[in-house]
Amino acid sequence: MVFKGQITHLSQKGLGVVQNKQDGIAYFVSGTWPGDHGEFEIIDRTLPNKKYGYAKLVQLIQPSVDRQQAPCPFLGTTETACAGCPWMIASYTSQLEQKRNRFKYALQRAGFNLESLSIPPVHPSPVQYGYRNRFQLKTDGNQLGFVAEGSHRIAPIQDCLVLNEACKTLLHKLHNQLPRSDWQPIKGANWNFIDLDDDLSFEQIRLNHKRPFKQGNCTQNTWIKAWLSSKLAANPVPQKIIELFCGSGNFTEILAASGCRSIIAYEAELDAIQQLRAKHLPNVDAQSIDLFKPLVWKIIKKVISDADTLVLDPPRAGLKNMKGFLEYFRALKTVYYISCDPESFARDAWAFTQKGWKLAEIQLIDLFPHTPHVETLAILKKQQ
Repeated sequence: MVFKGQITHLSQKGLGVVQNKQDGIAYFVSGTWPGDHGEFEIIDRTLPNKKYGYAKLVQLIQPSVDRQQAPCPFLGTTETACAGCPWMIASYTSQLEQKRNRFKYALQRAGFNLESLSIPPVHPSPVQYGYRNRFQLKTDGNQLGFVAEGSHRIAPIQDCLVLNEACKTLLHKLHNQLPRSDWQPIKGANWNFIDLDDDLSFEQIRLNHKRPFKQGNCTQNTWIKAWLSSKLAANPVPQKIIELFCGSGNFTEILAASGCRSIIAYEAELDAIQQLRAKHLPNVDAQSIDLFKPLVWKIIKKVISDADTLVLDPPRAGLKNMKGFLEYFRALKTVYYISCDPESFARDAWAFTQKGWKLAEIQLIDLFPHTPHVETLAILKKQQ
């Protein structure tokens, strides 16, 4: 079935939304932007609630005023195209606006009254290309690339505009290795993966080996660290900080410089903790522990009960598996929450407010231009 319509807004996943007046169903369409007027074809992927479905753009009749020609030759919506930067089709100014809209909608759905909150514009990335310092490739020994959207196929690429020069060099060197029979996946698997970042030399590359996490945009990561440092400096020096999901110490370095007398940093990955310990930061006790493990809070409750400050940088799922952990922080006054997902942050922040906390400050920052991703920096305060 083909119909005509106009993209009215973007979904939480960053897809265009168009209403089909013929059947009353709203359809999600990749590769579109608010204001696009086009002809759409329904895809056989109707959602269970029957109110939404999926469609594809057949013909763009009138493009949005914010639409632009994507400079990447590998970007597309087919099963052989890369969809890693789906918002490259729009101006950067409108991308930032949509990221802020995504965050606002997430808060509203969680229960927040937006009129009571101050949500400033998204802090932009100084560069929109050549910024990314880490990435993961998939390979079957013959091809090398990213996974095509909605498929289990490799979208082969020879170059990537968002990678920094060090990462581009690694990508090109790997391409020169093809074909590689020893890169072929085992029976039943679609591919092997290769984790890469700008700290890695070509000789150190290993198949199916996870690299330690690092923020993907160095310039913006520096800005986040400066933000955290300034907020700590604007408040009384913490007596004891608990840092959850500390990784290899990206933010622990800032905490150690705050003058706090006791910092306990927790992270599940032992490799990351060993890297953090090797930094020999003052007053920092780095511990490897699975924060999603049942009963973990009862195990460490004596250590965390007198902390006045909590710093969080959880994975995309947020704190959904950590229900009730706040009750073990008896002396907590301030929480610094750094989030990579608006939906999980909104859910968690709302849970805080139901326990007597206030969402005191919000700052959004763009780590990954041309994607729906937006990072949230927030401060929560315990209400007296």
